[in-house]
Order: sequence, then structure tokens, then C-alpha cells
Amino acid sequence: MVRAACVFLCRSVALTAMAQHRFIDIGVNLTDPMFRGLYRGKQKHDDDFDQIIDRALKIGVEKFMITGGNLEDSKEALKLAETRDEFYSTVGCHPTRCSEFEQTGESEYFSGLRELAAAHRGKVVAVGECGLDFDRLEFCPKETQLKYFEKQFDLAEETKLPMFLHCRNSHHEFIDIMKRNRDRCVGGVVRFV
Repeated sequence: MVRAACVFLCRSVALTAMAQHRFIDIGVNLTDPMFRGLYRGKQKHDDDFDQIIDRALKIGVEKFMITGGNLEDSKEALKLAETRDEFYSTVGCHPTRCSEFEQTGESEYFSGLRELAAAHRGKVVAVGECGLDFDRLEFCPKETQLKYFEKQFDLAEETKLPMFLHCRNSHHEFIDIMKRNRDRCVGGVVRFV
């Protein structure tokens, strides 16, 4: 009984301490079905999405930037972002999915990203998640990633949005592209993995 009271007290103190801080989750993948209890197409537990968000809010997360990993995911992220004041989204194409530019048609795909970003200012707050990921070339070849990472600077420049960047095992090429394009974006954050 004493141990249970101590655990409860410690958790209460920790939650209170955390709630005194303010956080923004800048890379939350809330479009992933696992947040709805789905794992590899099978329902493993009840949808606990609202409880997840409530717990985050309780410990001081005030805003959530839902990551768009490709055109369709960006649409879903935006749709979700429009459901709550605390939610925002990104629009872009993750390096492992850049082949979609060519599968759909480069100009059509890029236009789709541009239209999402332009039509939803205020909810779309960054271009990305874009960058380079050379650890997972089985999903998208290196040359394709290089081409479409650089292409997404066009979107950042047009929209004047910051970039949400991804860099995995590609530091030299990433830095080279950033140096060439630094003046084309208003800023951003980099996720080194």
C-alpha cells in the first residue's frame, strides 16, 4: 500500500513538473494506423487516439505538427490537422517515397503539393518531411532522392514556409544541397537519424 502511494505520488509530481513546460511535437506521424490500434492491417487494440492526445496535452504538449510523408499522406495530415486547434501539418515527400514524383508525373505531383500548401495557410506550417535517406535505398534510389529533395526547395521558396528536413547516412550530399539552396528557404529543422 505504501509502495503504491509512493508510485502514485512520484507519477503525480512528474506529470506536474512536465505540465509546467510547454512542448511542440514537430514530427508526429498521427496518420499512421497504429494510432488507431491497427498494426499491419490487424486491429490489435481499441482506437485510443483521443487518449494519446489527451495524455500529451496533460504533460504540456501544446501543438502537434503532423508529418506529411507523401502527397496522399499530406492530404490525410491536413485533414487531421483541421480537426483540432492544436494540430498543424506539413506538406512534402519523404526521401524514401520520392519515386512517387515519377510514378504520378513530376509536375502533377508537385502541383498537388503546391495546391495543398497554398490553399491551407495557417494549418500547413512547413514543407516536408523531405531530405535524403541512404540507409533505405531499397525504397527509393539515391539519384531520385537527390533530384526531388532539391525540387522541394521550389515549394519552400514559393510558399515561404520553413522546411522539415530528414538526413540519414547522407550527410555530405545533404550539406551540399543545403549550401546550394540555403537562400531559397526561410529556415527549418533537421531530423538527423
